[in-house]
Amino acid sequence: MTTLSTLLGRSKERSAYTLGRKAWLTLGYLSLMSLPFLATLTLNMEPQGLYATTLTVINTLAMMAFYMQFPLASRLKRIPLFANIDWNISHHKKVGQWLGVIFLLHPLLILAPRFMVSFNDGMHSLISVITAPQMLTGLIAWVCLMIWILTAIFKDALKMRYETWRFSHMLGFVIITILATLHITTVGSHGQFQASFNIIWWALCAASVTMVLYNYFIKPLSLRSQPFKLLDVTQVSRTDWQVTIEKQEASDFTFAAGQFVWLNTSQHSGGVKEHPFSIASCQADLPKISFIIRNLGDYTSKLNTLKVGQNVYVDGPYGSIGLAESAQAKAIVLIAGGAGIGPMLSLLRGLAQQNDPRPIRLIYGNNHLNQMVLQDEIKHLEKTMPNFKQQLVCATATDDDAIYQGVIDTHCLEQTLNALAPRDWTVYLCGPKPMINAVNKSLKSLNIPASHIHYEQLSF
Repeated sequence: MTTLSTLLGRSKERSAYTLGRKAWLTLGYLSLMSLPFLATLTLNMEPQGLYATTLTVINTLAMMAFYMQFPLASRLKRIPLFANIDWNISHHKKVGQWLGVIFLLHPLLILAPRFMVSFNDGMHSLISVITAPQMLTGLIAWVCLMIWILTAIFKDALKMRYETWRFSHMLGFVIITILATLHITTVGSHGQFQASFNIIWWALCAASVTMVLYNYFIKPLSLRSQPFKLLDVTQVSRTDWQVTIEKQEASDFTFAAGQFVWLNTSQHSGGVKEHPFSIASCQADLPKISFIIRNLGDYTSKLNTLKVGQNVYVDGPYGSIGLAESAQAKAIVLIAGGAGIGPMLSLLRGLAQQNDPRPIRLIYGNNHLNQMVLQDEIKHLEKTMPNFKQQLVCATATDDDAIYQGVIDTHCLEQTLNALAPRDWTVYLCGPKPMINAVNKSLKSLNIPASHIHYEQLSF
């Protein structure tokens, strides 16, 4: 999939605003995460020692961060704190890994004082915990959480269908949430003795499950009332397809260059049949919307089976990118690796529509020359735009000396960016994770400020 990370500003004023927005989001997340712990301070309980208090802080913050993953994944555009889908996509997996470590250590940290007294005392306590009937829900939740996190980390190696993985991922974490909440409210030191405290945890659990129900059952009802129509599916390279849809007259859908949507081409607007794709067209192309989609999996390998005229359901747009974000830049470079050409085309077409006079460069890399898409259009833009040039990069050897041989490396970037000082360029970057990491290092070595580099990765 493709999604764009939150863009930083260009000028000092814009940077201050963006940093302020990120700071407010961080403050909002931390404030929500701290609510359960602050609630424990109101309970009439005996004072805890430093170690027990520290564990309470860690556990309540971690559990609240776990609950918060549900609204962050539910694409709630009308609630600013949870509309930050860019942040969630880029950080969801990392947050999940940290939560996995914390919850993995949870029973060990609870029993650590016993083992510090003596090993035998610790083992006795461990056996008592494992065999206690009231601990069953916690043990099941703990084991399931470890399995589900490992499944998410290694999902590519498991070669599961995307829909199968997504459904099992969602259902598994709903079950884990309910079991974990039951464990907290029946075994936790606060929940056992404070019924009013349990209301907080069950309310958070109910809200999390409600987010899942909303995303999979309620939101699809509104999408069903405004379907798009499939206009065309055309193979534009050895591995890529251009899919074009059209919005209906009643739809108020609009988007900014570089944004993405969740596309559902099945017969039903709900369920787990939707897939995220970046928009390749520009706003001037409306009511038509096009996507460049590479054959990378079970769903994308069957794009040629779609029927022209069928309904297509669109949830979006999402993503915070916009051409206004580079308004202060003196030059723009668009870097696309493989399937990452989609959002770069959207930006390029938007710039062409504005007849932007600044130096604009497209660096477009693929493994093979016959994977380069829409070259006739791009070459036409080279002739009609005031200052636009494309640099093709091919990993395999070609007979064309104008094509850079190899990968998008520092030398390739230097050749493209030598017209202006590095600080004057705004860079947009999209492609596979290894390519993103390598190009980011090269851009850093060329002294391009991190705040001028905006990227998305082709993964979720």
